[in-house]
Amino acid sequence: MFDTAIITNGYMYQLDQHLERLFSSAAKAGIPLPKDTSKDQMRRIILETAAASCKQQAYIRYFLSAGRGGFGLSSAECLGSSFYVIVYSLDHQEQKHPDDIWADTYVTRQELEKHGQEDYLKGWKVKTSPVPQKPPFFSRLKSTNYLPNALAVIDAEADGFHQGIFVDNANGGIISEGPNMNIAIVLKDGTFVTPPFKNALAGLTMRRILELMPQAVQQGITEVKSVEQRDITVEEAKQAAEVMLVGSSLPVMPVVQWDNAVIADGRPGVTSLLLRTLMIRDTQYKEGSDQHVEIPYGRRFGAL
Repeated sequence: MFDTAIITNGYMYQLDQHLERLFSSAAKAGIPLPKDTSKDQMRRIILETAAASCKQQAYIRYFLSAGRGGFGLSSAECLGSSFYVIVYSLDHQEQKHPDDIWADTYVTRQELEKHGQEDYLKGWKVKTSPVPQKPPFFSRLKSTNYLPNALAVIDAEADGFHQGIFVDNANGGIISEGPNMNIAIVLKDGTFVTPPFKNALAGLTMRRILELMPQAVQQGITEVKSVEQRDITVEEAKQAAEVMLVGSSLPVMPVVQWDNAVIADGRPGVTSLLLRTLMIRDTQYKEGSDQHVEIPYGRRFGAL
């Protein structure tokens, strides 16, 4: 099992929510915690590793496995559970955005373009993947069983698309999820719709968007009139006013084409860009936030 949290400005975003998902997935997979190690100790290991990295803007990924073993299938061969933590970042992540970029909830296309966010202005093209989706039990686990996910991306890129989307063709072309992101659409009547988490991982970014949506509507996302979590067909998505991919590393990416169908006018939708701004702002620490955990840099290096 594995999970990934974001380090932003010296704080870890949604660490406890990520750990809850890790422990839940491990329990379902029958992977015990390392011997003589508690959940609190694992949390502290993650924070101390983040502090040791000295990174202010980065990702931290951690793995929990049954440990070293033989070539059989039984975990009884394993010597004991193992826990690994890695901090990694990209060069551009070390450069903070000026605070005034996110001063307002509404960010215009011109402002985004001025600050080098052209990729989000272009949007992505997605393809209905021929790779079978995982059975529900496995799709709801955050594990390293990513072969189908990798094959979906490889197939999409070979045809000139950015991502492949898993679809349940046995049940009328119901959308499941992307290789490592959830999906949402905005219908022409203003309904924001995302699939239920029955055949997809319960993404923390999507769950957070659903939590913040009432506030977001009040603050200016007037294109959304209502919110639903229900099945979506591929054809319904292709006819939508907006389509977007949602995940912690995106956090929201507009989709401008699905297979050969152009979404709306072929440009990233306003709702997608506003939700992206909202989620970027949500990752920034605010006094009293229940989404952030401070990384103990000072304690690690004796500054305090």
